[in-house]
Amino acid sequence: MTARDSRLAVLILHGLGDPQAWRTAVRDVEYLLPDHLPEHDYIVHDAELPLPAFIKQTRFDAIVMGPTFLCARYTPWAFEKVRADYAFVGQSDAFKIALPQDDYDCNELLDNWMIDWRVDAVYAACSDHWPVLYPNFSKTGRIQQGYTGYIPDAWLTRFADPKPRPARQIDVSYRVRQLPPNFGRIGRTKSEIGARFAAHPATAGLRLDISTDPADLIFGSRWHDFVENSRFCLASNSGSSLLDPVGKIRRCVERELIRKPSATFEDIEAHCFPGEDGRVQLTAISPRNIEAALANTVQIATPGHYSGILTAGEHYIPLEPDCSNASDVVEKMRDTSLVTRLAVNARDAVLWVPELRAVNHAKRLVSQIENGVGSKRLQGPSSGDMTKVMDRYRSEVTAKSASFWEARRRRARLRNVAVALGARKLKRWLMRG
Repeated sequence: MTARDSRLAVLILHGLGDPQAWRTAVRDVEYLLPDHLPEHDYIVHDAELPLPAFIKQTRFDAIVMGPTFLCARYTPWAFEKVRADYAFVGQSDAFKIALPQDDYDCNELLDNWMIDWRVDAVYAACSDHWPVLYPNFSKTGRIQQGYTGYIPDAWLTRFADPKPRPARQIDVSYRVRQLPPNFGRIGRTKSEIGARFAAHPATAGLRLDISTDPADLIFGSRWHDFVENSRFCLASNSGSSLLDPVGKIRRCVERELIRKPSATFEDIEAHCFPGEDGRVQLTAISPRNIEAALANTVQIATPGHYSGILTAGEHYIPLEPDCSNASDVVEKMRDTSLVTRLAVNARDAVLWVPELRAVNHAKRLVSQIENGVGSKRLQGPSSGDMTKVMDRYRSEVTAKSASFWEARRRRARLRNVAVALGARKLKRWLMRG
């Protein structure tokens, strides 16, 4: 095998957006291959940046579509634009891998997209429901077990010696964005459990750092600092109890919340998905579960499957979704021997699953790509040609990306100011009336 034969030319597509808003766990999934197997040649492209024609014309060995790239299916105009701008992917004979998440959201669109673009392999997290989520692709394509997050080597180094529990400043922490009703009661629990726990009389006196305010979200390395500074953290099932094949429920929910911002979950349910919630339980272990386990932060979690890795009472303190057992939870938090055992068990549980290691998953992907390239008899670019492609990409795209995102931020700031001014003018007009 020649040097060129041993080096794969891989195009990775993502939609992370502004680097200042990247979440560490999401970024690490998108950059898993170049981070852990840098001996290959990669172009890692954000779909929001203009894609040069020469990239479309390059014959890559493989094209990997990350979860944030596949999120385009949520919005009709964005989906149409991505399908048009990246139509070359479907036409390419490269070995194609898709790494979707939240595939219960617009699953029919995703299923057909994989067929249309002749994707070779899909890594899906909800392993018990592949025929339901991918009724067409499951008959012809390869679906394999994936996860919502993996353990990079950097995390192992970061959490090699977690902060001692007595030195941590937060008793219980939680951060989550308010999820709309189209994720069903599983999503509702995830959004509301923090407020319910904080409001329970049994938690009075605890040092709580719990918020669903978008302004309180924590990004980058500060997130791991936050997790490690917490003795306990709340957690819940990651997923949905609703299947929304083409986004019809999502759009109905969005319209109702615009018309009636104060509408309750039950109001939205009755109008947009009566009788549908709970027919499926589509859940998986989340990056939060993994990070907390590595940091020896004991999880107070709603009972669930957690990909068969974490079990109530063995790896976390179970908390009822309505927090009715919060008094029992607080009592267990004071049991030092129990807390120590749960922390050790949870850390061991995630470390003992080889598929959760990022380097192992990277090797698995590359091995599959190499086999696919061989079976398809693909001939990627020469070493010299690929070097030119990467140099040109750095010059035409990477070098200009900082100014692109800064311009995007300026426009966002101006838009926010305009919206705020318009809202104040509207309020004054209404008051005059």
